[in-house]
Amino acid sequence: MLHDLIIEGKIVNPYAIHDVQIAIDNGYITAIRKQGLKSERKIEAQRCLIFPGFIDLHAHLREDSSHKWDYKEDFKSGTAAAVHGGITTVIDMPNTPLPCISTDRLIKKKELARTEGVIDILFYGGVSDSNINTIATMQKEVIAYKIYLAETTGGLYIREDVLPKAIAAVEATAKPLVIHCEDQRVIEKVREGLKVKAHSELRPEEAELSAVKKVLAAASGDTKIKIDIAHVSVYRTLDLIGKRFHCEVTPHHLFFTKKDVQANAFLKVNPPLRSEENRLLLLAAFKSGKIDFLVTDHAPHTKEEKARAFLEAPAGVPNLDTYGNFVAWLIVHCGVPPMLIARVSAYNPAMFLGLHDRGSIEVGKRANLSILDIHKPVKISSECLYTKCKWSPFEGYEFPGAVRHVVIANCRVKNEKCKIYDMENKLKSIIDTD
Repeated sequence: MLHDLIIEGKIVNPYAIHDVQIAIDNGYITAIRKQGLKSERKIEAQRCLIFPGFIDLHAHLREDSSHKWDYKEDFKSGTAAAVHGGITTVIDMPNTPLPCISTDRLIKKKELARTEGVIDILFYGGVSDSNINTIATMQKEVIAYKIYLAETTGGLYIREDVLPKAIAAVEATAKPLVIHCEDQRVIEKVREGLKVKAHSELRPEEAELSAVKKVLAAASGDTKIKIDIAHVSVYRTLDLIGKRFHCEVTPHHLFFTKKDVQANAFLKVNPPLRSEENRLLLLAAFKSGKIDFLVTDHAPHTKEEKARAFLEAPAGVPNLDTYGNFVAWLIVHCGVPPMLIARVSAYNPAMFLGLHDRGSIEVGKRANLSILDIHKPVKISSECLYTKCKWSPFEGYEFPGAVRHVVIANCRVKNEKCKIYDMENKLKSIIDTD
């Protein structure tokens, strides 16, 4: 049998690594064998690690039907950046100028994504005081829901007294829930009594710990809802949640510290960067498998916006373009097993969201693959980024590897062959190949 595409190399699944050939037909994996598969199209990736397509649970692609923030990022540029970083599925957060708190807004946003995006974009529904009683009407349009315990765009902040009702409302939809855990009361109290010296003092560790405690208290002991604590920045948070909730971590919280923010205001993020001791403890917890997801929290702002006075500059950094580079750093320099990467970057996110057609390399799964060359050092340069904001917190840093190919199944079109993105051939622009 002649297959559409054959890929040869070392596949990394959540609990095993094998040297094999992968056959792909009509966007799906149809055979995995040691040898003997045939195709007119072949990718030889023996020097690389072939991962299940990376899934980013946490990104801010900025675009909605108002188009007010398209200058920061849109679905076309954001998904191109995602592919550049090896990401084949991205989940977009609801806090845009027109926050996703209604079915109508979600449908409009999804249509934009369908027209412009080059990979699968799925969406969170925002939970606010105004829509707690109606979030069930959105459940067909969303993959999960998002709650903010600190103020954000569009008034999505949920008060402590409303939190149990909000969690119960999401549980009734049988959808997963992601919660931004920073206690707004703690933040406001600090603002009132402190002459601010650093961003980490404005949003102290106690703000995260207090919010997590409130979630623990608000979620009933017998709840079946899947809850993810977003972008954990404090090591002690992991001890609080234990195995009761899922949790995620970002590249910037594993790489930078609050000292870096003092030297570079572009690293202002929420929650803030913490101490070096805390960073090392988070990294050790990640390596031991205590953290479920590696997410980008991609939050692009323009250079001009980030260059404002520190308190006025928006919080957030772009991370989509450099996700694969960062994974290579974790593997080569930090000793993170590739199988752990397959879990936190593909399998765990897929299972959390109920996406059973992806997350591992198996016959019958979508042919979404991220092929990483960990023997090709790359220095990060803004000139090579696809994000519209054209900067990276990792500018000038050298990473030990980079994404070489990305294979994406277009399963929305019957009998459609996979798209193959070659990162070594810059003439084949990620955007222009559609």
